[in-house]
Amino acid sequence: MTPVLMPFTYLSASAARILNALVGPVAIYQPSPNAIPDSLSALAEAGLVEIRTPMTGDSERLGAALAEFKQWARMNPGKSTPGAGYMGARQGEIPFFDETTINRIRSEIKRYPMPAHQTDREVAAFSARLFLAVAQENDSAGDSLDQDLERFKTLEQDFLESLADADDAGFSREGIGTAIWQEDPGNRLTGQRIRAWAMLAAADARPPELLVTTSPAVTDTLLERFADKIHFEELADIRLPLPPEGQPSTLGTVLADLAAADSLSSASLAPFTSLAAQAVDGPCVGVTLFRAAGRHPAETIRQLAPAAFAASEENIGAESVRRTLIVLIQIR
Repeated sequence: MTPVLMPFTYLSASAARILNALVGPVAIYQPSPNAIPDSLSALAEAGLVEIRTPMTGDSERLGAALAEFKQWARMNPGKSTPGAGYMGARQGEIPFFDETTINRIRSEIKRYPMPAHQTDREVAAFSARLFLAVAQENDSAGDSLDQDLERFKTLEQDFLESLADADDAGFSREGIGTAIWQEDPGNRLTGQRIRAWAMLAAADARPPELLVTTSPAVTDTLLERFADKIHFEELADIRLPLPPEGQPSTLGTVLADLAAADSLSSASLAPFTSLAAQAVDGPCVGVTLFRAAGRHPAETIRQLAPAAFAASEENIGAESVRRTLIVLIQIR
C-alpha cells in the first residue's frame, strides 16, 4: 500500500524521513512535470518519496503564468512576499500566501487564456494546477525560512555556551534558545488546497490507497466542511515512538490491514492503539486515524473535487481497500 501525501505538493527533507520511517515512501503529486523542486527530486532519488504528475498538458502555459505571479509578488513587498517579516512579523503569517492570492491567480489565468474548445474540466484543471504551483512556492519558501531560523537558533545556542563567565555575571539564558514557533502550512486557504489537490488525485491512474497529511488544519477542515459529504470521522489518537534507524515501522502494515478489514470496531482498532508509546524516552509523533465511512479513497476524492472534475467511476483502484483511511502525523 502506497501512502499519498494530502493536500500538499511539497515536503521538507526532515518530514519525508519521518513519514518514510513510519509508513514508507509517500507519493507526492506535482502540478507540472517541468517545475519539480530540486529538493523533491533528491528525496525521490533517495527513495524517500515517489513523485507523480497525473496532469502534464499545458505545462508551458502553466509555467508562464506562475512566473508572472512570482514577478508580481517580488514587486509587491509585504505579507505576500516570501521572507517578509523574517525575524519578527512572520509570527502568525505564512509568507507568500495570503488572501490576495486567489484574486491574483484569477488575474494570471485571464492573462493566459484557455485555448479554444476547452471543457469545464480542462479549465478547472488548469486553475487548480496554478493554485497548487503557487502553494508549492509558498511551502518551499516557508521551509527555507524554517531552516534558516533553525541555523540561527543553533548559532545562538553555541554562542551562549561559549560565554564561560556568563553564569558568574548573573547573565540569564531564560527565553533564549527556546523552540522556534512554526505555523501549520495548511492553515491558509485550506479548503481550496483540498479541492485543488483532489483534482490531481482524481486524475491519477493509480488511485491513492492511503491518505497521509501532516496538517491538523486539513483534518479540521474535513471535519468542519466535508464531514457530512464524505462521512468523515476520527477513530483513534495515539503517540507513536519513532522506530530506530534502519528498522521498519509496523504502522504501515497495521493501516493496510485496517483498510482491508470487513469492519472497524474497537476490537479491530486494537492493533493501532496498541502501538502507542509507553514511557518512551526517544522522540515521538502524534498519529490520529480518521476514516471516510464505506468509501474507497478514489470515491472520497471524487467527493472532494469539484463536480466538473469528477473522475471516472471505473478508476476505483485496488479491491482490497474497502475504505478511506486518512492519517494525521504531527511531526512538529
